[in-house]
Amino acid sequence: MVDAPRLEIWAVSTFNVVLLSLLGVLTGHLSGSLADVLRGFGTLEGVLVFGYLWVLTILATRWALSTGGLDRGQTGELRSLFVRGAIAGALIGAGFLVGTILAVAFVNLVSMAWTVRLDGVLPFALITLLGGGIAALVGGLVGTVLVLVDVLLFRVSTYFVVRQPS
Repeated sequence: MVDAPRLEIWAVSTFNVVLLSLLGVLTGHLSGSLADVLRGFGTLEGVLVFGYLWVLTILATRWALSTGGLDRGQTGELRSLFVRGAIAGALIGAGFLVGTILAVAFVNLVSMAWTVRLDGVLPFALITLLGGGIAALVGGLVGTVLVLVDVLLFRVSTYFVVRQPS
């Protein structure tokens, strides 16, 4: 199999991150909780969080599409694409949550000169691991759904774009 083109990886990654971000913002807005969630959240923090999620998604998408790209959805290899999409989604979910928790903890330790107490490390580690596991499960489900959306959009796009053999 041939690796997926870089443009395909970037397009799929960017589409997936923007779609998830829009769904998250829309859900928060409609429920009325968006203002509470974003209170004290500045532009720099927003760009850093979005950038971190985007980098995770690019890396995971590059791996998920590394053995042929979305073309596999048309050649009967849809099952392996779903498996890789679920694993990639799980890695993104766990990596995003655990990375964000660790970054916030680090910033709090540095900026507020907190001291680390040993009796607080174990509960923090257990909560982080449990949260990371749940985020991996949710991310795997989201990754599977996004593979379905990506493959469907790829199939629709083949009717509008004439592909040149390389």
